[in-house]
Amino acid sequence: MVALKTFENLPIERKVEIINACLEEFALHDYDVASLSNIVARLGLAKGSFYRYFDSKKSLYLFLLNHCIDTRIQHDAHIIDRGEQDFFELMVQHFAAKISYDKKFPLQSAFLFNVMNEKNNDELGNIQSDSRRKVLNVIKGMVAEWKKRGELRTDVDIDTMAFIVLNTQFSIFDYITITYGIDIRKNIRERRVLHDIPEDVLMNVCRQFVDLLKNGIAK
Repeated sequence: MVALKTFENLPIERKVEIINACLEEFALHDYDVASLSNIVARLGLAKGSFYRYFDSKKSLYLFLLNHCIDTRIQHDAHIIDRGEQDFFELMVQHFAAKISYDKKFPLQSAFLFNVMNEKNNDELGNIQSDSRRKVLNVIKGMVAEWKKRGELRTDVDIDTMAFIVLNTQFSIFDYITITYGIDIRKNIRERRVLHDIPEDVLMNVCRQFVDLLKNGIAK
């Protein structure tokens, strides 16, 4: 899903301003509640003018999703070493990249958090399951690659193993949120990182979870 040509022709500074205003609205509210009126008011636009940039609320939302995914991919490419031979150390690198992304791009990170927790919606469909399925497909490719290298168990199928890896990643953040009493919504409203505790604490939790996973699926 792309923006209309009128948006693409805007100066980069104005595009960034519009994107940030939209990300803020969708980061603070579920899709059904998020309001284009709030966005245009924040930007000082007439609502009709906004439809020269995006033809619908859904188009805007999907544009933002693609924008954030692209930003994350570009960010992670500078941090994650795909040549790393150990699958589980690569998981730790992905977690470290997520922490770094949260700090550098708090609005984008907050928006993606909302996407991954979005309820079923008549307009969007099951965006949560669709988003997780895309991530799962990436993990499947990694699992298959490291199986060929002889690092992972051969008696567990790729789909099952990838699903366990994905849910381990989610469980790390769920554990941190519950254990340290983190109020994600409050942090989003106050423009703070999602998990506002020391990085060494986050990484220690990550390594414990990864070590437990390694005992289960490593060859």
